[in-house]
Amino acid sequence: MEQVLQSVDIVLNTVWARLAFGVAVVAVLVIGVVLLVQWKHQCTRLAMVFGKAADPSFYAHIDTVTHAFDQQTTTQNEARAACADLEKTSHRFFDSVDIDYYDAFAGQAGKFSFSLLMLNRNGAGIILTSLTSTQGSKVYVKRIENWKSDAALSREEEELLKKNNPL
Repeated sequence: MEQVLQSVDIVLNTVWARLAFGVAVVAVLVIGVVLLVQWKHQCTRLAMVFGKAADPSFYAHIDTVTHAFDQQTTTQNEARAACADLEKTSHRFFDSVDIDYYDAFAGQAGKFSFSLLMLNRNGAGIILTSLTSTQGSKVYVKRIENWKSDAALSREEEELLKKNNPL
């Protein structure tokens, strides 16, 4: 143990060790001065912004701003909750609505026949089709689930469904 202490003493008594210790002390002093100057500038800026903090109107103003911020936060949280609730139930809304006009019976009534597609984001909804001829009009409704119908679709209905299918 005594040899170790002597070795450490020899190393610390060298010129390089003393120089390193001096540099470390100077670095600590410089950092301290820089931090002190920054603190002084910050105090000056705060005094410019807030003036005399002892003024009672200052605290009243801070309370008003804090209360307004709390109200805004509450309103924002309520709006987020309402949007989340709406998002949970919006799968029942129609996200895709499209209509296609066509001539179901060539040369008879013109393009007065149509297919109306109304689907939600899950591919569920209906296709409402009205076929118009010179004798009158007939309306059909076909249910759509997962982008497919349990009833046979006409060519126009198939095209309308394919056009609105994101998959």
